[in-house]
Amino acid sequence: MTSDGNRLAIAFGSETGNARRLAERLGLDPAFAPFEPSITPLGEFDLAAFDHRHRLVIISSSFGDGEPPANAEGFLERLKDLPQPQRLRYAIFGIGDVAYPHFCGFTKGLDAALRDAGAVPFANRVDADTDFDGFFETWRAAVLSALKGDEAAALSLALQVKSYGENNTFDAPIIERQTLNGTAPFAWHYRFGIEGSGINYRAGDNLYLVPENDPELLSQLAEWFGEPGAFELFSAKELRSIGKSFLRQLARLTENNALKELLKIANKIALEDYLYGRDLLDILQDFATPGAVAAAEVASHLPAIQPRAYSIASHGNPDYIDLCIRNVSYELKGRRRAGAATGYLDRTTGKVPIFVRANPRFHLSSASDHPLILVGTGTGIGPFMGMLEQAGRSARSAHTCLVFGDRRSSSDFLYEDRIRSWERSDVVGSLITAFSRDSAEPYYVQHALMENADHIWQLLDQGAHVYVCGNKANLDRSIDDVIRNIAARAGGLPEDRAEHFVHELVLNERLHKELY
Repeated sequence: MTSDGNRLAIAFGSETGNARRLAERLGLDPAFAPFEPSITPLGEFDLAAFDHRHRLVIISSSFGDGEPPANAEGFLERLKDLPQPQRLRYAIFGIGDVAYPHFCGFTKGLDAALRDAGAVPFANRVDADTDFDGFFETWRAAVLSALKGDEAAALSLALQVKSYGENNTFDAPIIERQTLNGTAPFAWHYRFGIEGSGINYRAGDNLYLVPENDPELLSQLAEWFGEPGAFELFSAKELRSIGKSFLRQLARLTENNALKELLKIANKIALEDYLYGRDLLDILQDFATPGAVAAAEVASHLPAIQPRAYSIASHGNPDYIDLCIRNVSYELKGRRRAGAATGYLDRTTGKVPIFVRANPRFHLSSASDHPLILVGTGTGIGPFMGMLEQAGRSARSAHTCLVFGDRRSSSDFLYEDRIRSWERSDVVGSLITAFSRDSAEPYYVQHALMENADHIWQLLDQGAHVYVCGNKANLDRSIDDVIRNIAARAGGLPEDRAEHFVHELVLNERLHKELY
């Protein structure tokens, strides 16, 4: 039994259940039993009756764009009526989503209101993203130390994920850049420095890069319009991924019948084929006349340049983030083209504006007792480099099967040295490769999976999670088909049960796809 002056009250505000589960996890932790923890929804917590000799821990999410969860409403209002708030000792663990501008807005506001009222934190506030487990364990240990009388660790915590986004990027230096294969199109390994950024990420998350437009293309647009000011007008506009809404506006401005015809629903595929690889200058040259449309009018209908998303190829390092990127370079209509992002990375010598978004559906599960089947093609190997790094750190005992496909083994085995090293140390339990141009007939990962059907079925039957990353057109439906065929051939399931097996993988969140 603890002394009357050191009991713990846990109040939670939860919309989807994460904060409630963390509150219960803390309240049921045997290490906290001496402090007789109580657990109450934040909206029902009676501040007026709370004995201020005790400690209050608040675990809460922020709903939407910084709003309180439904079961936390009213707490701040009751704070205004508290007779002696300055006697209150509290700690806050906030959960938010950096996709929203007001990240952890409710818990940040709650902390400010408590401080303004004179209440005193016994631990620094935590601002955690959707990947909160690591922060929670660190915070939990510090809170426990504080309850036992050592508050130094809790008051020195710095667990705040900084909220970066499209309009609030972090300028990351490129600290490493190297080619990964021997023939074009080249795959590149990039390492971006994030030291001091506060960016928190894990394997499976996505990095967004905000590119700058090619100065040569901007000069050509200015020349086409006959307006030098067009360079600046289009510098921050999306010039590569042209949407149908813009084309409708251009058709209205130009009255071009060919463009109007192309925009008809019946010509959807023809429009997609036309737009593939083309940029704004191509479209203007094909459907508009210089002098007939003004640069300012055209620019007004274009969105801002869009961030480009990439799967992160490292795991949780506070100093850097790795990417695996295929260079986009081609010639069309007599002009040399480069991808908006890859061309920018090739040109730049300075810092690159980035931000990170959590991608929980492509994380490794916290359980480590099931096998993994990782299927990557080309630069789709990227996220698996991070996952294997994570698996190596955690010393997973369950079997991991890596399936990798590209063109030629002699020139296109991306990250071969690292993969072989993981194979030798049993981080990779089995390695299956498929190099499409090493044989007379094309040989893809789908063929390799079927060729190893017995092994793959054994892993699936043991509860394996399957992760797939690569080209959507090549992998989406075909991977489902392969798993169904393996279930039928190696698993002996009838056709309808094999089909149901694939559906169960999806429903049970054992089949994870990151396709582009």
